[in-house]
Amino acid sequence: MSHARAASAAPPDAAPLKTAGPRAAARRIGALTLVATLSGFAGLGYEIVWARMLAVSLGHEIVAVLGVVSALFAGLALGSLMLGRRIARSLAPGAWYAGLECVIGLWALALIPMSPLVGDLVPALVPVDAEALRQWAVAFGLPFLLLLPATLAMGATLPALEAVLAPLLAAGGAVGRVYAANTAGAVAGTLATAFLLIPALGLSATLVACAMLNFACAAVMAAATGGRRAAAKGGTAPTPRLDALPSRDSGAVPRVPLAALFVTGLLGIGYEVVTVRVLSQILENTIYTFAILLAAYLAGTALGAVVRTAIAARRPGAALAGPLVAATALACLLGAALLGVSDTLLKMLRTVLPATLEGRLSAELAIAALAFLPPTLAMGALFTELAQRASDRAGGVGPALAVNTLGAALAPILFGPLLLPLVGAKLAFVAIALGYLLVLPDLRRGSLVAAGFVGAATAALVVAPISLRFVRIPPGGELVWHRDGMMAAVSVISNSAGDRHLQVNNHFRMGGSASLRSDHRQAHIPLLLHPAPESALFLGLGTGATLSAAGAHPGLEADGVELVPEVVETFPLFGASAGEIGRNPRLRVHVADARRFVRAPGQRYDVIVADLYHPSVDGSGALYAREHFAAIRDRLADGGLFAQWLPLHQLDLPTLRIIVRTFLDTFPDASAYLAQFSVETPLIALIGRHEPKAYPADWAARRITDPDLAGRLAALDMTGDFSLFGLYLAGRPELAAFAGPGPVNTDDRPLVTTDAPRIAYAGTDTPGDRLVALLAALHPTPAAVLDAADPEARARLAAYWRARDAYLETGARTLAARGPRDVIGTLAPRLVEIVRMSPDFEPAYGPVLAMARQRAVSEPAAARRLLEALDKANPARPDARRLLAALPPDGVSAPRPPQPR
Repeated sequence: MSHARAASAAPPDAAPLKTAGPRAAARRIGALTLVATLSGFAGLGYEIVWARMLAVSLGHEIVAVLGVVSALFAGLALGSLMLGRRIARSLAPGAWYAGLECVIGLWALALIPMSPLVGDLVPALVPVDAEALRQWAVAFGLPFLLLLPATLAMGATLPALEAVLAPLLAAGGAVGRVYAANTAGAVAGTLATAFLLIPALGLSATLVACAMLNFACAAVMAAATGGRRAAAKGGTAPTPRLDALPSRDSGAVPRVPLAALFVTGLLGIGYEVVTVRVLSQILENTIYTFAILLAAYLAGTALGAVVRTAIAARRPGAALAGPLVAATALACLLGAALLGVSDTLLKMLRTVLPATLEGRLSAELAIAALAFLPPTLAMGALFTELAQRASDRAGGVGPALAVNTLGAALAPILFGPLLLPLVGAKLAFVAIALGYLLVLPDLRRGSLVAAGFVGAATAALVVAPISLRFVRIPPGGELVWHRDGMMAAVSVISNSAGDRHLQVNNHFRMGGSASLRSDHRQAHIPLLLHPAPESALFLGLGTGATLSAAGAHPGLEADGVELVPEVVETFPLFGASAGEIGRNPRLRVHVADARRFVRAPGQRYDVIVADLYHPSVDGSGALYAREHFAAIRDRLADGGLFAQWLPLHQLDLPTLRIIVRTFLDTFPDASAYLAQFSVETPLIALIGRHEPKAYPADWAARRITDPDLAGRLAALDMTGDFSLFGLYLAGRPELAAFAGPGPVNTDDRPLVTTDAPRIAYAGTDTPGDRLVALLAALHPTPAAVLDAADPEARARLAAYWRARDAYLETGARTLAARGPRDVIGTLAPRLVEIVRMSPDFEPAYGPVLAMARQRAVSEPAAARRLLEALDKANPARPDARRLLAALPPDGVSAPRPPQPR
């Protein structure tokens, strides 16, 4: 938000103070202040909703995100510039205000049916690999034109409100009062929209609610002004022209106030952009995170306006601009220094506050206040001072708002894709602080002293050992590569064992030997379920391991789509797991938004695989929306299938039910598979296709004929009849019963975005607990996946599933157990029982053999009993008998290995 954010509000017309008694004037002032507050509430509600609606259409690339923000500010600036001065000289500013509020409300209602239609134009206007100029033009031009009637009216509301209130207030007080009330309403609108309205009503209904507030503001304004002109009942003259105004103390305001307002708008939003990027490395980055950050920013500016108005009332005519410029620059440096310890402070707060949703949000709010309140308080006071002086000189606040908002429109582009990647966050804050020196009102001794203080504080920040780069490096590890990119901070780190991991914004760790099996399985499982895939699409790439695994399938052409450009730059650093990328010409990588990619015209794919999107991260919820699933369905070739991988370690079961319901709404014949038998990071694939399909029992043997592919699958333990269908979890009946009735996740009702953060802030159970609960709710039947030709295979598969579920439940309980215990003595009998359930279940047989070998050295008798039980459970395998033959007879101890001297 810029200091021009108050332009989204407006109040009513008023007769001069002498025409209505002091009490009547006070009541009118109170009513108009309430109107300003409600209008600010609606304005921020619109901004949040419109940004989400347009991001769905334009994509989440940095170009689209910045284009929407800049277009909105540009519309506000144009409204202030075109209408501000005219309203200020009008005899009926209240009528202007009422009309503007009606225009905003009506256009907001019109946008509800228009937005989807306009969104359908985007794929044709911006091809996936369009040149940068074309993408920027559409990302800025489309939102600008679509929102223009509303933003134009919004930009003129504050000038109208200031013109109504000015005759009722003491000289120099209207701008501060209007701005503070409007921004206070914006704070309430930000929090209420994110925490209440969108979760309860959805986007369209939130727009309707905001439009009702606009109409209410118009009605209150009309009632308060009674249709009277400003000159009625007392003959108050219109606001004088600039050349008719008396001169003021030149030291009280910069020599070029409009230029100063442009600079403050640019730097104010620049500070917000940089601070949000820094905090994205330590906060959860949910819809609630960004609402809290925005509310803290707005609250500080509103409080600053109140402080400046109070000071001006006590010291009329005081030269406040110089001290406020210095205070703002110093406060920005202070904010940067506090950000340097924000990670430590957040950990302390999370230790002290309860581990609940409310406690975690309170910790984020405290960090947001720490980072934003000192600088924004000074920013709000400085803006109010400059805007009030410019209003007094120009006869209205419109031009002041226009140039301030124009600066705000340029800030996201200047600081996001340009300054941050170029110099980093710390030097960006330095540039902001020094930039405020351009706003000093003169070059007199006081201003020079202030500039000296700012310069000294800036130098201290530069040399101070303060880092605004937060990267978790494990003990014995190192930072291999880091880039502060346009969208995120991306790092590659290695641990003490030499495994490399990818981290985005210090949050999501991907890659390394621990995840290589699951990364590769995420490609192989859906590809093996298709009889002969020739083309595949992978949405979301991480370290590139999953796309690289697809290169092992002969003749397969695959496209990969990744949103963050810097992530693609790291692929060469993960050669062990993603070596096919860059070497295999059949694998192509696109840097683009996944939703925009699938909606663009293009080829149809036999298999589409969607990566593990963290559902609580703001923006990811749209990738689980019905509209996105439908677009993917339309890109499938005949007989094609879609696999949506879900991270159960990042999902609670209520959110999982929403996603499953949404998936079934698009793919009625859906099924579900596990990636592997993990209770710490369980991954589930929802498989969708146009028609149901049953497989022969020997499908894997028929499907895997290439020797190189067979070798790679063997390294992942994906061999044998049960390597694929043993991972099957459920078909449509079981998934429908699990999901139950209820709403689905749509673009208009973003339930995943609003519900998923529960587990990010305060997970009450473990991933193993959730997996066990899911398995208990699903009761698959072999007939749903295997054809009827082999009833014996169906029976063996059912037994395999029972053993699998018991194995995972045992793993979850073991992981949750605390304190010393005899792991082998506790686990081994249970694993033998699981082998007895299904002799085909290899994951239980192997660990028992390993336990027996370990016991053979110290307790050969116990090892013998364990091996005998294992051989009895699965007599078809010779491994246990071979190890038994190697053991000494009962009563004879095994020779101990030589001990080092």
